[in-house]
Amino acid sequence: MKASYREMFDEVHASERLKEEVMNMTRQERTQVVKKLSVSFIIAAALAVILAGTALAAVIGVPETLQEWFGKQWTETGGGEQMPKEQQAVIDRLVQPINVSSVSKGVTITLDSVTPGEDGLWMLVKIAGTEEETRWDFMDFSVSCEPTEKQETLDFTISGYTASYTGMTEDNTQVQLIYYRSTDGQAFLNGGEFELKLGGMYCTKWTENEACEMIEREGRWALPFKLEPVGEPESLTAKSAQVDVSKLEWDEEGEELSEPIERKGTLRLQNIRVTSTGYRFERPLGEEGWEIPSPELLLKGGVDIQGGGAIQIYGVPEMRGSWNIPVDLSQVESIRFGDVVVPLEQPKT
Repeated sequence: MKASYREMFDEVHASERLKEEVMNMTRQERTQVVKKLSVSFIIAAALAVILAGTALAAVIGVPETLQEWFGKQWTETGGGEQMPKEQQAVIDRLVQPINVSSVSKGVTITLDSVTPGEDGLWMLVKIAGTEEETRWDFMDFSVSCEPTEKQETLDFTISGYTASYTGMTEDNTQVQLIYYRSTDGQAFLNGGEFELKLGGMYCTKWTENEACEMIEREGRWALPFKLEPVGEPESLTAKSAQVDVSKLEWDEEGEELSEPIERKGTLRLQNIRVTSTGYRFERPLGEEGWEIPSPELLLKGGVDIQGGGAIQIYGVPEMRGSWNIPVDLSQVESIRFGDVVVPLEQPKT
């Protein structure tokens, strides 16, 4: 390992702030697993291993229910230690207990609870029976469901998942918050029979020879669950917003590509719609490839709720995304894209 990397790891080992960030391991999107590791992935894996002896031992504050997870996110956004009762009521209404388990190769996976959202599902997953006290991730991940009329009209589905590591409990059970997103998100709100399918597990660690090693475990887990219908959610709207966007482009120089060039511009987003779990808007067709800032919800009292990046599909104007936590719409004032703040209209009664 180069000396510069050694110095970096030494500094991280001494930094309590970075220890907490590595423990949380939030917002790491996975759509597939490959054995060829990128530099950033290797560094992240190395940090996790370095901290394993101390950080994994700290089990205080590990969320073990979706309510506890959302409460932790609310506090970290600046909402305070005590969530307002109206905000708590929104979360309690959406969280659905599941508590179904599957065992394979000595490892037990439990789907504790699920919350349906605008474009996907929040799922609290618990992993028990692994020897190594480190973060495990899945090689294969999918959610299947009975076809609905809405799904049958789609020619394709784009899906992926974000796994947020929350920690280890006192009995060495690993807890993860998984957000599964799909272009068929509305079907989740309609309820129905679903099945979470997981295949294979892996973790990474540094060997004595300072090489990054991937450890794999075999296994297949099937976790069927049923969701009760939530119904069409209430929404806040805005007609349009002109937002700043950017994208990287490369010019061909002979047989090689040039250094990326950042282009900047503006796009007019239309038909902006915000619900308690997510958002959607339309962008101009033919303007694919521009990076649109992930939106934030601005609440009364100065609380900002971060939104995940929306999926872009070529030829489809609508884009969707989700909020970090379900939100009480009565407290929402506006939505922000970068530096552009857009007031939202309350539904007419």
